[in-house]
Amino acid sequence: MGILVGIVGKPSSGKTTFLNALCATDAKTGNYPFTTIEPNQGVGFVTTPCLCNELGVKCNARNSECIDQIRKIPVKVIDVAGLVPGAYEGRGMGNQFLSDLAQADILIHVVDISGSLNEDGEDVEPGTHDPMKDVLFLENEIAQWILGILKKDWIRATRKIKSERGNIVDYITDKLTGLKITRSAVLQAISAADLSTSTSAEWSDQDLLHLSCQIRKIGKPIIIAANKVDRPTSKANYEKLTAEMRDTIVVPTAALIDIVLEGLKKQKKVEYFSESGRLSVAGDLSPKEEEIIKKIQKEILNEYKTTGVFETLNKAIFDVLNLFPVYPVADVTHFSDKDGLILPDVFLVKKGTTIKEFAGMIHQDFMKNFIYGIDARVNRKISEKHELKSNDVVKIVAAA
Repeated sequence: MGILVGIVGKPSSGKTTFLNALCATDAKTGNYPFTTIEPNQGVGFVTTPCLCNELGVKCNARNSECIDQIRKIPVKVIDVAGLVPGAYEGRGMGNQFLSDLAQADILIHVVDISGSLNEDGEDVEPGTHDPMKDVLFLENEIAQWILGILKKDWIRATRKIKSERGNIVDYITDKLTGLKITRSAVLQAISAADLSTSTSAEWSDQDLLHLSCQIRKIGKPIIIAANKVDRPTSKANYEKLTAEMRDTIVVPTAALIDIVLEGLKKQKKVEYFSESGRLSVAGDLSPKEEEIIKKIQKEILNEYKTTGVFETLNKAIFDVLNLFPVYPVADVTHFSDKDGLILPDVFLVKKGTTIKEFAGMIHQDFMKNFIYGIDARVNRKISEKHELKSNDVVKIVAAA
């Protein structure tokens, strides 16, 4: 579970409720700012069709689950303290917030789409706050945080790099290593900011801010969970935000509704499948519960298909990070490991990953002693530079 998803947003937007719905945790929630002080952690699951059906086998899932031929692959999730304007300067829980999200690969920004909270997470008249402001301020806070790291010793460092013919890309990468920002991300950001590495000593403060924005966009991508979409003022705000954020995925979500339905499911009063939004009555409901179910069905599931919680994580992993599943095996004939377990494990892999790099994901010794790989579907040998693709089944051949 090398991937870490950070749940972010201003206080009281529903971040912890979202975590509880996604990970079946019971972290403390409340309708007042900074309910979350220490970061809450959990494990969510992304879903993808299991290969057992396609390959005509019965799998023995081990590092994941297979339910009705759907693989549920675990992903680590962290919910950090609410972010308020000025966090990068230490306001609110800012310093801790930014430190907690440093290792996140992607951020799910939980936004109160009903417009019922001001910038500090305090109650206001529903619909009077523009959720777009929340999106812009959070992106700015993270960019300003990155900028603050870059500007520390910047003048001295760039002069030294110029005089000694050093590499500004390596310098920036080293400065941002603690934020899980890669050299590739830095190169892409410099290009996107239309800056020249040869003139880094002449970059202005505005250039550095623009660069920081691009580093944030590439190194800490954001997907928006438009939460509390069940509120009366939410639909118009959701449609407006979606129209304005054309380059960002916005998912309508109702985390609290998902928790309510899961509670009724535990009582065996309903059959409910979060991933698909399938809901049906299974037991005796009180008149109030019947009314709630009808309202949820009409205003959420008929309108948006699901509560959006699991859909957000799936889109974050598959559509934004562009990860895909790969299955390692030891026996290419039976698609099993050395103990005879069929398709026991599945790993989420980034686009461009080679078979040798994938060997290192399983165990560093496999990468160090790598000889070749085998595409188990066609029983064909593949070289160390072969790039994997979605739903590959591969065998790693390494020296003892």
